Amino acid sequence: MRTRKFVLSESIKALFDFVGEVEDATEWFQIQEALSPPLRKDLCGTIFERNIRGPTTLFVQWISSEDVEFMQTILAPDGNDNHNKADYNSGTVSPLDQPSTSNEHLASFSPCSEQEETVQKTNLQTILSLLSAKIDDDSPTSNQINVVRDYKGNTHNILRSTVQAFSRRRFNLGARLDVIFVDDTKVAEGAVDCGGPTREYLRLLLKAVQQSSIFVGPENSKRLRLDSEALHKGLYRQISQMISVCIILGGMGPHFFSEKLFLQVCGKPTRPATLDEVDDETFKEMLCKIKEAETLPEAKAAIDLAEDCLSIIGAFRSISTLKQRDMLVQSAVEYYVDGRCNVALQQFVDGFNTLGLLQEMQTHTDLFRIIFVEDKKPLRSSDLTSLFEVNLSDQDTYKRELETRTLCFWRDWIIDVEAEERNSYRFETT
Repeated sequence: MRTRKFVLSESIKALFDFVGEVEDATEWFQIQEALSPPLRKDLCGTIFERNIRGPTTLFVQWISSEDVEFMQTILAPDGNDNHNKADYNSGTVSPLDQPSTSNEHLASFSPCSEQEETVQKTNLQTILSLLSAKIDDDSPTSNQINVVRDYKGNTHNILRSTVQAFSRRRFNLGARLDVIFVDDTKVAEGAVDCGGPTREYLRLLLKAVQQSSIFVGPENSKRLRLDSEALHKGLYRQISQMISVCIILGGMGPHFFSEKLFLQVCGKPTRPATLDEVDDETFKEMLCKIKEAETLPEAKAAIDLAEDCLSIIGAFRSISTLKQRDMLVQSAVEYYVDGRCNVALQQFVDGFNTLGLLQEMQTHTDLFRIIFVEDKKPLRSSDLTSLFEVNLSDQDTYKRELETRTLCFWRDWIIDVEAEERNSYRFETT
């Protein structure tokens, strides 16, 4: 084991030079972290640009002299730094499939300062991959979730089964789920298709969470609603844990948070509450009458009518100006929308601590917005085209000709829809 401190802004070549000082080592080698793609010795740039974060243990794979010529053709530098893991795990080069675990082939380093230790991660996929790497692949019995589909669209069964599982004393949020769908005849399907049931379950779970009693507001812009029973049972924490599991384990985001709720979870400043956010129609009507009063006597009369409701939230007081009237209304709105939900919000935020997700959300708020808040970017023909991978028949066959002709028709059609040349069609409704 060889150890040395590096500044993460140093050139990656400095690290390669240090590793290459081993006696009797070949000139060609690669280094890598566990769960990371190998780094070739001919790459350039700085250390932190290679997603190395200290202190880190690096595995060194030496390449024998007879394999050098072959490896040079496989790993020839092309100026592109985007070498993904599949390039090295395809099975073509067997010596690189597993890192060397011999102590003489290990090197580690630590950063020189705490500032270097907290290098910013700028890629959402990388962040989620690192969080997912913390998941234990062994699924304990307590992580088995037995669910029943409700073909009438009612998601109550999914949420109830999940709450029951998450409430088990031995349930492990850091381990894989074992999802079993049980049909009406109570025949278990089991997770026999390498995660298919789990993906379907997570998708249905997010829909059930969206419809749960702790949220209120438009379908794609939900905010927290105070539910005293849910607060007492810890449902706010459990639901945010469910969302965390969906994101980390399945890569699925809720996409229904309001901008304000998302910022509250991330601990960021939010805009003041408005009358539109008051979901109690009776109380909202009382506040509107106070706010819309044109004279001071009318405002006082409206306040007297709302005395009981205002007294409960501590907002009832006498006024002598219309400006004080506006301040009274605003304080009542802010307490109703935000103040009384503070404890519920704290419980909700606490659940996102699952596997370190909350810290990443607070650090990279802009990156995570896209998976929590509805993406209002319009759907384009290029988006649809990128969703499909075309498998064509052999060249110079009649079947291939028909397939390419159909592909042209398909691409022309989605371009026409985007251009609204066919008024009866829209991407959102097609």
